[in-house]
Amino acid sequence: MTKALFKKQMMEVFSWLYKDKKSGKLRSVQGIITYAILYLVVFASLGSAFYYVADMLCQPLVTAGMGFVYWCLMGLIGVFLGVFGSVFSTYSYLYKAKDNDFLLSLPIPVSRILLVRLSGVYAMGLMYELIVMIPTVLVWFMKAPFSLVGAVCVILIPFILSVFVLVLSAVLGWVVALVAGKLKHKSIITVFISLAFIAAYYYIYGKAYSMLQMILQNAGAVGEKVKVALYPLYQMGLAAEGNLLSMVIFTLIIGALFLIVYSVLSRSFIGLATANKGNAKTEYKNKEQKVKSVGGALLQKEMRHFLGSANYMLNCGLGIIFMPVAAALLFWQADTVREVLTMPFLQKYVPLLAVAAICTVATMNDMTAPSVSLEGKNIWLVQSFPILSRQVLAAKLKFHLILTVIPAVPLIILVEWLIKPEIAFALLIPIATLLFIVLMASFGLFINLKMPNLNWTNEIVPIKQSMSVMIALFGGWVIIMAFAGLYVLLDSVLSPLVYLLLVCALLLAFCVGLIGWIFTKGEKIFATL
Repeated sequence: MTKALFKKQMMEVFSWLYKDKKSGKLRSVQGIITYAILYLVVFASLGSAFYYVADMLCQPLVTAGMGFVYWCLMGLIGVFLGVFGSVFSTYSYLYKAKDNDFLLSLPIPVSRILLVRLSGVYAMGLMYELIVMIPTVLVWFMKAPFSLVGAVCVILIPFILSVFVLVLSAVLGWVVALVAGKLKHKSIITVFISLAFIAAYYYIYGKAYSMLQMILQNAGAVGEKVKVALYPLYQMGLAAEGNLLSMVIFTLIIGALFLIVYSVLSRSFIGLATANKGNAKTEYKNKEQKVKSVGGALLQKEMRHFLGSANYMLNCGLGIIFMPVAAALLFWQADTVREVLTMPFLQKYVPLLAVAAICTVATMNDMTAPSVSLEGKNIWLVQSFPILSRQVLAAKLKFHLILTVIPAVPLIILVEWLIKPEIAFALLIPIATLLFIVLMASFGLFINLKMPNLNWTNEIVPIKQSMSVMIALFGGWVIIMAFAGLYVLLDSVLSPLVYLLLVCALLLAFCVGLIGWIFTKGEKIFATL
């Protein structure tokens, strides 16, 4: 039974690779290879940055006889990225999977169900951790002295360290589950906590080079602190240098931590997995119910789903936060930005750059891309209502537009205040931005209608692992780069003003085409899903 459950969990985690989400059928071998290559290219591009960091640290620290410091630092980065990649989905994997009630009703020990669930979290954390640890291992083999025992330990270390990633992710997921049971608006609170986590990540990333320089200049002092503050990772570093006893100590420490966490989670799993999900108990009061239009009711349904799902907000609605934040940063650094924009070679292109910058931030909103898939197996409910499919699709478009246009307004105002464009540009910048937002909303819905995934047990799959979301996100960037490339070709022929008019015309044509398709062929597709 455990083997079957484990196989099911792994198939669920990696279903994006081998399963066609639209038809529900298995992909061909060629399709699996294509998807695998695509993801490998993405991970390799990310790993190249960590290869640079590893290459910068390894040789000086090995020469100084402190290779363990190298492993501690790279291990910390690996743990941080592993937790960063898996923690946002841990709560959903463990406690919000739709088949939890079914599995708990079977004669299967709760501890075994939890172990299987944790295997999915482990796989996700390992996948992200390896982005750091593979370059770490490669650089070590190239720069450090070779020993057979050390080589074996180095190969095993990433897989043992990922258990520590699992422990941290599981603890954080458990804390979220405990807090969620006592809060009414837990999703919004989870989003703010996650955004704080992301902000800390980018702050550290921005300071990374100066921090690395400081570490190399004070390697001795850092090494002494590492031995005490990061004792398990210190033992891991000694193991990589060929100390077998340190490998045993490192493994035992990680194993003990896992057993402790597993024991605590086993005792609370059934209670948290079957809890009322934080819905506050309310006393019924007789009051008049306001009647809404069909469009208003459907829009409210979309809004409630969005605000009730931290995963949905974090993965598809970051632009709601980042656009006002970008506006605030522009206001704060107004003098510096103006100084850059007054450079002679940039002045001609400032309005076009402004449109490109605003639109790039706007691509961080892609709520329509998973919106059809998120209906899941309950899609028959909206299909059975006495409403038209086009009304459902219109609500999804309107939902995206409201949550993108409103936060875009302060950013557009600040940009125009900064660059002080001519009247023609002052009118065209918001028009081009609005048309681009409409295009991205309709493009996301178009892609999801063409590539829906209604067969999921965890909403993180259509939100974070679907091809429609990936195409919608990267498609926005591709569109912006394509318009930039087109201007490079037409620079000698068209002025920026004429080109921006051309862009608006093209965007309008694309919007009309996509919206026309959504309310004709798209409507028929939705009605038959």
